[in-house]
Amino acid sequence: MGIKKKKNIIILTACMVLCFILYQLYFFLTITSETMSGNKLIPIINHVNLGGSHLRSEADRFINDNGIIRGVYYLSMPRYRPEMNEFKCLNSEQRIPYENVNDDYCDCLDATDEPSTNACLNGTFYCDTQYQSKPVTLHKIPSNKVNDGICDCCDGSDEWDHSDDQKLLSQSNSRHYRYYISKCSNNC
Repeated sequence: MGIKKKKNIIILTACMVLCFILYQLYFFLTITSETMSGNKLIPIINHVNLGGSHLRSEADRFINDNGIIRGVYYLSMPRYRPEMNEFKCLNSEQRIPYENVNDDYCDCLDATDEPSTNACLNGTFYCDTQYQSKPVTLHKIPSNKVNDGICDCCDGSDEWDHSDDQKLLSQSNSRHYRYYISKCSNNC
């Protein structure tokens, strides 16, 4: 093989490796920019196509289809990771055992240990649809409206713990009429 052919093979190989690296970088940046901008969350697994929610364990019932703890603002999610099996309340220095998070008892004075339940009267539940646009739209409700039988979030994510045979009141529409439904619709 001549020097010219070897040189061409080396250049072609280098171009292919460079294209592969750029493609991987583009793919990584696309995924992270979609989740960081808040405009789109990529589902981890589609539970509907796998046969329903019976595949999830009892411990996973507070995790939504996007892999985020229900009711948590997505930028605060890293603060919900256990540190030495403890949870540090978000707005104070108070620490509680991590198993007390979402146990239907308000342990933190700032109500941040119960993001998925209605145990704390002064808590905030962030709906699954969260947009970071101008102006920032967070779609949040008081946590005492979670699982109360009335669809308050525009995506219906506040009524996550209801069986199919229970009736719910729909979101209010432009005429402010509510009606009974079996599942909250996504109107976001």
